[in-house]
Amino acid sequence: MNSVLGISSQLKTTLGEAIALWVIVAAIALLIAYTLTRRAWQNFRERQIDALSFKIHGQWRAMVRGEIPADKWRSDQRICGILQSIVIHEIGAVTDKDRAGLQEFLRTSGLLDCCIERVHSGNGWAKRRAMLALGAMRVPEAIVPLMEALDDWQLDTRLIAVRALGKTGLAEAAEPILEAYMVGGLKVPSDPISNALMHCYKNEPAAMMPYLRRSRGESREVLARVAGELATSLMAEEMIYLADDPGPEVRASAARAMAAAPLAVAIPTLAKLIRDDVWFVRLRAATALNQILHPRVIPFLLEAVCDSNRLVRIRAATALAKFEHETVEILRRIVDSRDGYALQAMISALELGGGFGKVLSQLSDPTLRDESAANLLDALRKGSAGLWTTRPASPVVESVFP
Repeated sequence: MNSVLGISSQLKTTLGEAIALWVIVAAIALLIAYTLTRRAWQNFRERQIDALSFKIHGQWRAMVRGEIPADKWRSDQRICGILQSIVIHEIGAVTDKDRAGLQEFLRTSGLLDCCIERVHSGNGWAKRRAMLALGAMRVPEAIVPLMEALDDWQLDTRLIAVRALGKTGLAEAAEPILEAYMVGGLKVPSDPISNALMHCYKNEPAAMMPYLRRSRGESREVLARVAGELATSLMAEEMIYLADDPGPEVRASAARAMAAAPLAVAIPTLAKLIRDDVWFVRLRAATALNQILHPRVIPFLLEAVCDSNRLVRIRAATALAKFEHETVEILRRIVDSRDGYALQAMISALELGGGFGKVLSQLSDPTLRDESAANLLDALRKGSAGLWTTRPASPVVESVFP
């Protein structure tokens, strides 16, 4: 009797295991079937969209001109999305005259209103994608919807709002960014703000000056950086005042801006900034002097090539190497300063520009050879061999250039 019960129990266990195994196999089969079906459906949809996109790319100009009535495509969201993407791409590539026509099409076709509605009612990435599309349309109507997203509780949305306002390329789109940023109400890192302001003020850099005058702290540094990048000669008078700012970042931006200023304004300002206490301000001043190919800047570059900072010396030497007619006299002044680091920086700049061999040939010419040329040639050979490593405490360079 016990053996019969044991066999019966064993059969029940085996049957249960078989059923469980079949259930697992069936579940795996259903999962595989679902995965394959889903992948096939996705491939089918992708092929459909590719075919539709190819068709729209061949017809979009006719759709924009109105040759294909909007009633035939307006109700299909796929066509609207593809057409909107094409028009936005063209807006970024065409001239201002053609851009105005494409923007008017977005208004009259309702694509602009649909995009604004998606910004208002969307969530997550769908909303952010609509914000980027709205900014890329470069229309004034985009400013208000994007401005409302600047105080969103999600950082990603605020970042996209700043980026989208920058994509408009409109000076008025920078106003909500600055109004919120200057009072501390815009919780966004400074780099995205700088990039957005660069795009907004690219065509009208002078429009930022009222904000720069009343800015303080971090916002002043950001605005000064943007102004330094986009500065024009018309902004030179106002940028001079930034050269005396207590903030080194602001002074460095003023130095950058001086490259676009008239010589009568730029050279005296850069002469002061090239002696600044902060090394990167001096570096920016040397960079600006590098863009001014005038003999009047040579004395200040001679000071900079003896700077205690290696980067400043290299930038000054690169600028001095451009003055081919004054190269011998420049080298004499550097040798007289007894600054081996300055001499090595100058020799390196000449070698990179291919001018060091010319100088040696000129000094070796028997018809022009004298004692001073021989001494200079010997100093250059020692400097190129790295034999000079001395450095005076405070090198003095006398100006003999006009």
